[in-house]
Amino acid sequence: MSSVYTLTEKNIDSITRLVAGSLVDCGVFVIPTDTIYGIVALEQCGAAVQRIFEIKKRPVQKQFIRLISGPDMLRDYTDQAVTPELLRYWPGPLTIIVRRHDGGTVALRYPDDPFLQALFRCLDNRSIVAPSANISGEDDIFDCRELARVFGGLVDGIVCRDQGRKKNGVLHRPAASTIVDISGPHVRVIREGGVKITL
Repeated sequence: MSSVYTLTEKNIDSITRLVAGSLVDCGVFVIPTDTIYGIVALEQCGAAVQRIFEIKKRPVQKQFIRLISGPDMLRDYTDQAVTPELLRYWPGPLTIIVRRHDGGTVALRYPDDPFLQALFRCLDNRSIVAPSANISGEDDIFDCRELARVFGGLVDGIVCRDQGRKKNGVLHRPAASTIVDISGPHVRVIREGGVKITL
């Protein structure tokens, strides 16, 4: 079974180093983000990215979102200019689909999360692929025990934290990111999620 770690303010440095070390060795981890849990690997580790496709049972034609350490990394992927109106939602739960240098498209997000920001520093600001931690077509998973049941033995480790927020006794869970596509001639909202944008 995969090792399970509970993230706290006191152990964030040690957990960050552990996850970063695994990713540099082309490992695969389930981690919390500022939205939902993700299955992550370094983008440059092709074998690890392929593992995620197999774990999620996802067709390779459906590419994964990339988490990046800041807007300055946009130039690594695209010549498109992202407007200030969109960039004001970063860091945060907004995924932007841009046109790649090679003519394809890629989905990018700059997350607002202390753990991920620390992880990027340990990874020398290299980007990570980070699809949602679920089997393709199934519901998102928020419970640590369920994450361990579904992904135990399939990934190199699982990092958990309570992502729920109680309000009036009701558990409120974070939403997935909002997705906006600017790769074509018109800006399109593909999915409404954690942030409502005004175009």
